[in-house]
Amino acid sequence: MDFELFYDKQPDYVAFRNDPDKREDYTITVDWKVRKLIQLIPAGFKVENILEVGCAFGVLLNNIADRLHLKKRIGIDISGNNIEVAKNLYPDCKLFHGTLEEFISVIPDEIQNHRYDLIVLSDIVEHIPDDLGFMEMVKKTSSYVLINLPLEKSFKTRNRQYGEQDPSGHLRCYDEEDARRLVTNAGFEVIASFTSIGFFDKSFYEMYKKNRTTRVRSKPLPQRLFWSVFYFAEDRMKLINEGFTGKIIGTNYFALLKSNIH
Repeated sequence: MDFELFYDKQPDYVAFRNDPDKREDYTITVDWKVRKLIQLIPAGFKVENILEVGCAFGVLLNNIADRLHLKKRIGIDISGNNIEVAKNLYPDCKLFHGTLEEFISVIPDEIQNHRYDLIVLSDIVEHIPDDLGFMEMVKKTSSYVLINLPLEKSFKTRNRQYGEQDPSGHLRCYDEEDARRLVTNAGFEVIASFTSIGFFDKSFYEMYKKNRTTRVRSKPLPQRLFWSVFYFAEDRMKLINEGFTGKIIGTNYFALLKSNIH
């Protein structure tokens, strides 16, 4: 599979590059993820630099770096089109077009063995063919990792065909046990972690509700009635609890990890 071509042409990324409304939706989604990731940072946590693998347009990377007051920030992405947008949005941010492995192979010899203070992995691991091998590489490259991993083993995605044909490029799906096993097997210590659903965040939910209303209105009457009832029931789930909702629509695993390499 040509992953660079796939992500150059992936519809969500193309929409961000060309549609202001979609860019606003993306920004709302990223803001929710940033706020959750920042919640993991303990008081007195000090780092000097930050690197994001799969930085897309650099929005999440630069938002986290701003909140942590970090000037040294680097973004890596396999999509050349995404990197070009990121360069325009964040001209002071260092950006690299390629994979983490390629990045490591071309950085100067004197810093190849010097780990970065903090690496961010937000919605990236599920796109990697060898997730465990990738996490082991990250462990050797960083002292700490902020990770956001979608947990999609849920009722809503029970028939989704994961793999190279998935429209979002998700090669596999996880639940919380899978996520914890992955980071443990890769040799990380979990400093802090929790699960959360954007569905329960006000800004994210309003954006989500707006988009689903647009989709429903575009459908023929019988389908419109069906989906109206379905989404009415979905909204009622919020009145039960977040754990039950996660089993139905999925959730996200957020964690701060520490490398066990000294």
